[in-house]
Amino acid sequence: MTFRTAPLAFLLVMTPAALADDAPEPVVAEGEADGAILAYPASFFTEFSPVTARDMVNRLPGFSLSDGDTNRRGLADAFGNLLINGVRPSDKTLGLGTVLQRIPAAQVVRIELIREPLPEYEMRGFSQLANVILVEGAGTRASFDHTLTLNNSSRLASEFQSAVTRPVGSGELTLGLNWETWGPANDRTVETTRPDGVRLSREHYNDQRRYREIEPSISYAGPLGENTQVRVNANAEFVAWRRIISGFAYDYVNDAPVPAAYVEQKNDERSWQAGLSSTLEHRWSDGLNSTTTFLLTRSDTDNGPEVESVNTFSNGIERVQVFYQNAEEETALRQSFDWTLTEAHSLTFGAEAAFNALDASLALFEDLGSGFEEIPLPVSDTRVEEVRGEAFADAVWVINDAFSLEGGLRYEYSEISQSGSAGQSRTFTYLKPRGSFTWRPGDQRRIRIGIERNVDQLDFGNFASSVDLNSDQVDVGNPDYRPQTDWTLEAEFEQRFNEDASVTLTLGRVWVQDLDDYIAIITPTAVFDAPGNIGDGALNRATLEWTSPLGWLGLQNATLDGFVEWYDSNVDDPVTGVERSWSGIAEWEVSFDFRQTFPERQMAWGWDYFYLSDRSSYRVSRFTNIQNPAGDLDVYVETTRWFGLTTRLGANFILDTTDKQDRILYDGSRADGVERLHQQRYFDHGPQIFLSVRGAF
Repeated sequence: MTFRTAPLAFLLVMTPAALADDAPEPVVAEGEADGAILAYPASFFTEFSPVTARDMVNRLPGFSLSDGDTNRRGLADAFGNLLINGVRPSDKTLGLGTVLQRIPAAQVVRIELIREPLPEYEMRGFSQLANVILVEGAGTRASFDHTLTLNNSSRLASEFQSAVTRPVGSGELTLGLNWETWGPANDRTVETTRPDGVRLSREHYNDQRRYREIEPSISYAGPLGENTQVRVNANAEFVAWRRIISGFAYDYVNDAPVPAAYVEQKNDERSWQAGLSSTLEHRWSDGLNSTTTFLLTRSDTDNGPEVESVNTFSNGIERVQVFYQNAEEETALRQSFDWTLTEAHSLTFGAEAAFNALDASLALFEDLGSGFEEIPLPVSDTRVEEVRGEAFADAVWVINDAFSLEGGLRYEYSEISQSGSAGQSRTFTYLKPRGSFTWRPGDQRRIRIGIERNVDQLDFGNFASSVDLNSDQVDVGNPDYRPQTDWTLEAEFEQRFNEDASVTLTLGRVWVQDLDDYIAIITPTAVFDAPGNIGDGALNRATLEWTSPLGWLGLQNATLDGFVEWYDSNVDDPVTGVERSWSGIAEWEVSFDFRQTFPERQMAWGWDYFYLSDRSSYRVSRFTNIQNPAGDLDVYVETTRWFGLTTRLGANFILDTTDKQDRILYDGSRADGVERLHQQRYFDHGPQIFLSVRGAF
């Protein structure tokens, strides 16, 4: 199925008969306006045979879990759309999926779907929140998930997640351990031709990888006095990564391939990161609460030496060697106050401060036969620091049972300084208003209109130079890089049917200033690509999502979730001056998720499909188009018959398609339009078979 079949699938799913399946209906949460909060009891999810709270949230009709928008600045947007017992998990260091994976389904009383702004909840830009209500005094509990995957090179990968939670005093302590090992071997092919189609060369490589990761974590949540709650989370991650690419390059002579060189590339990378997050909540009175959030993260990456050796059969051995090391740190403190003025009005206000830094070092060497000599690169050794402060205020007004308003204003000040060869200091100020209006003309229908100004998170890697030997690309750091900003206008329409089916249509337009892409940096010796801001642009978006039972097709206990998104973007190309789409933006994105359970047999099966249309990227002297023609189809069958565990057998990437990159290399600037070479790069990943066992106790 491709995106062209999506309208047909939508018509099938949304027929009235399709929406008439019987299911335990959620109820309006006690004390709330009709339809503002829908409470789904644990029995609603029984037919899906959930093991953990994550399985249940994944089946919440009309809801998609989000870890938050890490592209935006500040902690407010980084904690996602999930609540646990009415409180946002403070653990930015662990994903929300991991948090839910550690909660056994048996410990969930109900899941509340908060559909509009209410005085007691901060929506933080989300149209809906999921609130997981747990059993009080659950005692000791544990969960684990182990998956073995066999790839097309007959190598076995292993991924394991586990956690144990037990009472400690009046609180709870959670110990977690995740680890992962994998090492696929993939085929890579590069075909190079002249613009007139004459073949020049062919390269074929075997790409072997070894990856090992271990991630321990510890969390505590509990009271600190009568009116104070504390949550502390800490985790660390250690990664070892090795890659060996080897193969032969052929030149075409009289249209026949002739061996020209043996190529080998080796790369060893080691990295670690650690994070600590904590939240202190205090109730000052019935209407006033405060929340103090602290975040501390550190990471270090040591890459090298990465060596590429080209043993030419005519000119001997040529080698390139890269050393790269960076260290990043982030420290943030947020203080907020939640003041419930009346049952219909609330005000949240406070301030946030943050410090971020990057130390980066890069060295590039070349050996043409007489020993390694360093190739100087701009911005190869640098330190970047940012000091940022923000004051904010947000308000909610529930006008009546049908109408509500939410609005806010943030003021940000930041100073970015960079040392080294590109040393300088700059200051920025941003005023970031936002507002949304929600109208519910009935319990089953919701309309939301929102507008917001956003400032993207800084990617400190854009300030430092980098080398990618696989892509034959050198990008230099840009000390003049600025955060991308935008105004986003969005309208959302949601229609629910019998509470177990829904359809949501979202239309949006984004006006961007200082669009983040690539620019040209000219030095006395060369012209380089560099991350940079290319001007203003716009993006239109239409998103259709649905959840539907399929009993009308005779498929009992079956559901089909769908997602179709269309993008249309434009910006004036800084190289050619001609309007084009944004780099990396696909026109279409489509996904389907089907599942059917057989409770009496304790079995289920399902499939999911994902398709992303072509994406293009634009550099000074290169154009690249990325394709995955058939998309990704995965299938599985699972059972809960043995020992109370969920055992799943399945296959990923069963269409066995090959990713493709079409490149055009220009003689000079793309603006001149003189094509020098064409390249087709093929990446064959192959299908995978997996076996997973999950349990929660």
